[in-house]
Amino acid sequence: MGRPRLAKNKDLPANLYRGEGKSWRYKHPITGEFKPMGMDKGKAVIAARKLNDILAPSNDLVAQVLGSISFGEFADEFLANKRRKDGRELASNSKRLYKNYVDAAKEKWAHLPIERITLLMMNQLLDDMHTTTSIGARSLLGELFDVAISKGLVKENPARATLKKYAVKQRKRHTLEGLTKIRDVADRWLKNAIDLALLTTQRRIDIVNMKWSDIHDGFLHVAQEKTTDDPEDELEISEGAGYVKIKIDSELQAVLNRCKSDNILSPFIIHRVPKMKNGRKNKVEKEHWTQVDKQYISREFYKCVKKSNAYPNYIGRQTPSFHEIRALAIFLHKKAGKSAQALAGHTTEMMTEKYATGHEIIWNEVDVGIKLPFADVT
Repeated sequence: MGRPRLAKNKDLPANLYRGEGKSWRYKHPITGEFKPMGMDKGKAVIAARKLNDILAPSNDLVAQVLGSISFGEFADEFLANKRRKDGRELASNSKRLYKNYVDAAKEKWAHLPIERITLLMMNQLLDDMHTTTSIGARSLLGELFDVAISKGLVKENPARATLKKYAVKQRKRHTLEGLTKIRDVADRWLKNAIDLALLTTQRRIDIVNMKWSDIHDGFLHVAQEKTTDDPEDELEISEGAGYVKIKIDSELQAVLNRCKSDNILSPFIIHRVPKMKNGRKNKVEKEHWTQVDKQYISREFYKCVKKSNAYPNYIGRQTPSFHEIRALAIFLHKKAGKSAQALAGHTTEMMTEKYATGHEIIWNEVDVGIKLPFADVT
């Protein structure tokens, strides 16, 4: 609570203050910024009262009778009921990300009636964010206000009325020459992972989650884990899971044979023997001691990028990651005249996740379609 006004300022409306000399200034109740209001006290008072009616939170009896709800209350309810596009519960990463977006908005508008959120206020919130964060927050807040409109709480969607921003992608794509150099210096298990990713176009998380038990009837079954939309990656176009069964041809079978030839008993196709199997407790909880963590595969891949000097002219975030193998794989499939969409699990033209009357999952059957482009695939 602010300090009480001086006796000479008792007649001033809230948020109006004296400036230097005979000038007046208005304190924005949401942002806390001061705006000059000129030298005329009468005009400054009238303007301040109008601004307070628009911007200041209202907790009066009128708001209660009208059934007004604060942005904070509605945002909490929205998050509690938010689900994936397929109707299932959000992944933990998605929950954490969405909560960050909502918390940033609640920091400014928590007690403000939701119908008082203006386009100007929304722009101020989004403009203060990093581009990637702003894109994600705009999308989520757009959904939030769509729900508010459907409930009759607001008439317009200030989030969707803002101009959409576009992130400048810093990370470069892999070249076949560069990936070959990386593969040449990689350990056996990582080399297998690279080959599997290039043939199947699957994401990092799906590569490390593949199990031998997923292979039956001549197919490798992949229940893809898509946690959330990634505004920086045009390949990530839908939230939810895709169910893909990949026909095992001679090329894919050769890679699977190499994965099994190390004689390590592991339920996972991509696996390794950790250096400290019985040593210090691993910070990442694993299903099996041979399981490769998704962060570990990224770190080891990055080490190989540096060791191989595959991209000497790339700096910082320009360096392509393991995930970028997916883009090269899709490019190679398209170049070979094969459809990469179904193999990648994308759903623009065809749904890969459907439920029949008995709620049976419908698997999308696909072929690999290319051969590994490396001279040495042993």
